[in-house]
Amino acid sequence: MKSVLLALWMTLFSVVAFAQDFATRFMAEHQQDANLSCITISPTMMNKILKSDAAEKDEQMAEMISNLKSMQLLTSKTRVQRYYREALKVIDKNSDRFEPYLSFKGKLEECKMMVRRRKGTIIEMVMLTKNKHQFSVINLTGIMSDDFISQLAGALKQKHS
Repeated sequence: MKSVLLALWMTLFSVVAFAQDFATRFMAEHQQDANLSCITISPTMMNKILKSDAAEKDEQMAEMISNLKSMQLLTSKTRVQRYYREALKVIDKNSDRFEPYLSFKGKLEECKMMVRRRKGTIIEMVMLTKNKHQFSVINLTGIMSDDFISQLAGALKQKHS
């Protein structure tokens, strides 16, 4: 009986570990690293955003937020190149999960955006950026449309044009 429970527990643990999003996986590799900051916006906070006046005035934004499960922002102002390379390694290790969506490299900044789909629906978006002074990751999970990701990509390109 104990061995059956242990096997069940190990199976459950491996499923939970496999289901982790990009930011969780990256932070697990850097648990003791004080140079990285991680901000997580939970579903509770997203609901509060939805109830704000700005969200009520913009129905499209409210719809978009209501379909998100979480948002994480990782940043560092030190070891920029190292963190960027390590984040790309995590992406490469999980290349069966992520597909490239957008990539650009300018003189001062580099950006890569990847998405993960399940049955054709985008369920995770990872955006890695680095410039001379900062490394950052934006990781969104939930249900997202190609239109939503394209709007994010367009806003990003516009900002850096």
